[in-house]
Amino acid sequence: MKRASRHRISLVIGVLASSWLACAGEPAGHRTVLAGATSNAGAAQAPAADPRSGAPAGDGPIELPYRDPPASGIAYRLVLEIEGESAARRSSGAPLPLLREQRKLEAHFRELPVEANDSGRDAFLVGLDALRYTVNQDNPKTQREIELADDRLRVKENGETSLDNRGNRSKGPHAPRELLDRIFGVINHDASGNPTRLSARGTPGAREFMQQIPLLGAIAYTMVALPTTPIHSGSRWTGIRIPTSRSGELGLALDVSYSLAGIETFEGVRCAMILIDAERSGSDVTGVTGHRFDWVQAKLHGTAWVELGRSRVRRVELSDEISARWTQPGGGPAAEHRIEHDSKLSLTLRDGAKKPEKWADGRPHFDSP
Repeated sequence: MKRASRHRISLVIGVLASSWLACAGEPAGHRTVLAGATSNAGAAQAPAADPRSGAPAGDGPIELPYRDPPASGIAYRLVLEIEGESAARRSSGAPLPLLREQRKLEAHFRELPVEANDSGRDAFLVGLDALRYTVNQDNPKTQREIELADDRLRVKENGETSLDNRGNRSKGPHAPRELLDRIFGVINHDASGNPTRLSARGTPGAREFMQQIPLLGAIAYTMVALPTTPIHSGSRWTGIRIPTSRSGELGLALDVSYSLAGIETFEGVRCAMILIDAERSGSDVTGVTGHRFDWVQAKLHGTAWVELGRSRVRRVELSDEISARWTQPGGGPAAEHRIEHDSKLSLTLRDGAKKPEKWADGRPHFDSP
């Protein structure tokens, strides 16, 4: 992808895809972003040749049916970084200041089965163990940092602490215990594991707080669609994903292709190595929210390792590069818009019996005053 200024980044998630979120208790007939979206999870046989592939072919056929989380849940660490820029031009033709931003998110969370008395099917609950989220923007220069772990919540604005709640004495919507070790969301999915709806959970204050952090959208982006039929090395199937950055917030959807590269031992466990790809380029693109883009260019590449037998995802690595332009309907102060962003995201299985004590970079929680 050619860009005037190309940003390179290294991992985890950043912009709120707010159109995905529907608070618990929303009417059952409410249309959500992926309502009506279809995918083909039946595996067609096709040769796969990719430089990421190096896994030996499996004896095949193998089956990787989607399985709900066990009663004990599955613990993951998610890391995302998004870096990009956006620009706008007034209807008069005068440019507005260029906005550059970098968002970083790390979350330790758990996938849990839906309670027996819950009316939802094909869904799992999401609980939070720890979270760190930072946003840096230019024009004007602003910085915001949220850190939540160890029964403590701290928020910094431009380097100054604006909120620091900890322990049993903390009350109200920003009490750490209203957020940690609690269910904060539900992800509904189809039979293959493609996300179809994201819903917030928790107290009104907790929901409002978590909706400023794009965690549910990031988790959904990393979900690996699994085929409903037996597959061999080279088999392909498809799914639909919405990026975690600004284009996804506006409703851009990517048709993702999955292919089985082969079987390999990964972290001591026999796994299916699955390649993930998507590419979209063209003009006059309508997003799933109805937003119309004048032009879009998007690429997504990734790899996933899924345990044989249990169909449990051990790791997912994704990177995307997305550019888009659109014209504001009816003109207005900013009539023409352009966005460019790169993102990288990693989802890693972790030991659910241990409470997280450090972030992925090795720093302990709240290592600064």
